[in-house]
Amino acid sequence: MAPVIRWFQTIRAHLLRLLTGVQLAPLQRQEGVTTIEYVLIVAVLAVMVFAALKGFFGAVANKFNELTKTVSGG
Repeated sequence: MAPVIRWFQTIRAHLLRLLTGVQLAPLQRQEGVTTIEYVLIVAVLAVMVFAALKGFFGAVANKFNELTKTVSGG
């Protein structure tokens, strides 16, 4: 059982070193946000707003249909 634990600790240590190096790499970049990144952010936000509005208005339309069926006695 001891060799398995040692093997696991070695793998974990290597993975931690790898992840630490990957996480520190973007911190060295000191550039501002480019126009393309702004466009991507706006596009993602527009899709999210569109999906939310579509869901909201779909729910309103369903409630309106239920109401009209109830009022008309159907």
